[in-house]
Amino acid sequence: MNETRDFDILSPKFHANPFPELDRMRAAGPVVQMRLPIVGRTWLAVTHEACVDLLKDHGNFVRDPGNAGSKTQERILRILPRTLGLLALNMLGHDDPEHRRLRGLVDQAFQRKGIAAMKPMIADVADRLIDRFEGRSEVDLMAEFCRDLPLSVICAMLGLPEKDHGWFKSWLGGLADTANIWAVLRAAPGVWRMVSYLRRVSRPGGGAHPDGLITALREVETEAGKLTEDELVSMVFLLFGAGQETTTHLIAGGLWALLTHDEQRARLVSDPKLIATTVEECLRWVSPVQMTKPRFAKWDIEWQGGSFKRGDMFAAFLAAANCDPAKFDDPHRFDIARHPNPHLSFGTGVHFCLGFQLARAEAAIAFERIFARFPAIRIAAPPERIVWRKRLGIRAMAHLPVRLR
Repeated sequence: MNETRDFDILSPKFHANPFPELDRMRAAGPVVQMRLPIVGRTWLAVTHEACVDLLKDHGNFVRDPGNAGSKTQERILRILPRTLGLLALNMLGHDDPEHRRLRGLVDQAFQRKGIAAMKPMIADVADRLIDRFEGRSEVDLMAEFCRDLPLSVICAMLGLPEKDHGWFKSWLGGLADTANIWAVLRAAPGVWRMVSYLRRVSRPGGGAHPDGLITALREVETEAGKLTEDELVSMVFLLFGAGQETTTHLIAGGLWALLTHDEQRARLVSDPKLIATTVEECLRWVSPVQMTKPRFAKWDIEWQGGSFKRGDMFAAFLAAANCDPAKFDDPHRFDIARHPNPHLSFGTGVHFCLGFQLARAEAAIAFERIFARFPAIRIAAPPERIVWRKRLGIRAMAHLPVRLR
């Protein structure tokens, strides 16, 4: 098990059809070792059972490397600009009780009741975006819909002005391809501009809407006191990024899956009640978030048939878990009526995705609106001509060209 394996989990070829490589990874064992860009030697859990075990075993595995005697984060932060290091202050990098404190500040806003109240706004945004397609025969849904819908929704939720949306896309465009340290460093100036903007709008009178989540976070006070400015900026950046980047690729990947599986799209159009299970199958089959943030062994441990040292780094490779035949019948098949569907696309355990209700709502509304307005929509290029990004941990296409009629 100590052998470092060479699996292709970065290339556009892998993202276009990941199943053969994912099967090869699981055949090598429940945990495989790889050398990943930037972070280095990492153990990847690749079966459904191993991923659940890793993500739920908070006694043996921790998110904060300092709690496992690891210097990995310090080493990475030393080579990254301070602006990028600041972003590590968010709740994803902490264990309880600090994780619970930070998550508790925003949990209420993302619960089912709050998201249900947002659905009319989400539908209105989707309709306004689709209205721009009238009179046109072809569009790039990635550029003009899949990215703009989640961006508009999370900005409205946070209280960020709509007029600034163009700046956000420009500043963060460099994060589209982050397969190595040089790509990350090239993206740093745009991230710096975004962080500087968020720092300004997060201050009183800085431009955030008074009814938005940014203002609420700035003013909330708990037993531990208020968020520091750095904590607030890091939290808002996390909510902004997670609230639109991953949902963008869920919507784009889901539309691509439906448009390349005619019989499944026909089932959905003829039976709209299948929308909920359609979204779940897109989450599983597309697996837009391919892997989790790292965990660290808290001490020397025997786990999943191997021996590991304190500080060893692990990640759950969710895409492999989501097509594990030990958990899913005929896992390579895209089936919008699949039930049950215990995919791990939102993770599990205490770090379960905060925005899962919002992502489901946005994807469902996006699919409903697109197919209602354009029932004859089809891909405008052969599937092999669709370009996929070279990214670690995110399955992202560059463009989604379609013919509307």
